[in-house]
Amino acid sequence: MEYKLDIKMLRTIHTLCACGSVVQTAKILGVSPGAISYTINKARKITGSALFYRSRTGMAPNSLAEELSHKYQKIAKDIDVDNVLSMKDKTVFTVSCYSVLELLLSTTLIATTESLPRINFCTSVGNDEARIARIRNKEVDIDIGTRLPINNSIIQLRFFSSGISAIVRHDHPVIGENFTMSDWTQHQHAIWSRGMHLISDNVEQTNRFNALFQTRNVAFVASSTLNLVMLCAHSDLIILLPTVIAQNLRALLPIKVLAVPPELEMSYECYVHYHHSLSTNPLLGELIQHFQASVSES
Repeated sequence: MEYKLDIKMLRTIHTLCACGSVVQTAKILGVSPGAISYTINKARKITGSALFYRSRTGMAPNSLAEELSHKYQKIAKDIDVDNVLSMKDKTVFTVSCYSVLELLLSTTLIATTESLPRINFCTSVGNDEARIARIRNKEVDIDIGTRLPINNSIIQLRFFSSGISAIVRHDHPVIGENFTMSDWTQHQHAIWSRGMHLISDNVEQTNRFNALFQTRNVAFVASSTLNLVMLCAHSDLIILLPTVIAQNLRALLPIKVLAVPPELEMSYECYVHYHHSLSTNPLLGELIQHFQASVSES
């Protein structure tokens, strides 16, 4: 049976087969023991096999691990593995972000005439611990979303800070150019299943907003932010979005971006996170500059 294991995973399995120690494997590959354990556990999930078991002499491979080790050795005869992995780190970036941000980032990158690294977008996860693990173990190069807890391996950069706006389709039959509290209470809403982390520095405003937030007439719960916006653009539903995101979506979708009444005024902050080992890569800075252009004030 063929398993979808990348070259980095195969190299980890081969090295652990050879030395029988997670700590020694980490030293050889220049990563932390935790990164080795993470990679092996990921390989176990893919293969459905334990791959290694503890013995008196260390970590012993089962027959599948030995088979994968041989496979790696065959591959390593034909290519320079270190060079392949190094080039991958320099020219290909894996980016995790919300789907609506993926749309904005993609359209900005497509429009540029500059030579940029290849971007592999992947689905964002809602759990902070999982996001941190993906960055630390270099499964994700750039994570864009709500601010993560401080971690010594991860650098944080504020991507944007924005107020929020009400979004409706451009030819909404009832809601015009001014959005009122009556519109908020009398019309149906669509929301994202994971929610938005909206903030305010005023306690009374926060409590008032949360009370109004809980009383919405929610008709649909979308599985992704892009589905949420598309649903709004082709129905009579109301959604809330960060203003800076909504303004840049107007060129792509038939929507109106409306200021909210004072009772609904809140803010949203978005951060870029990346592993500290990428801080010396010149391509990273260029890429983030293009990302920032995608959410510039329009």
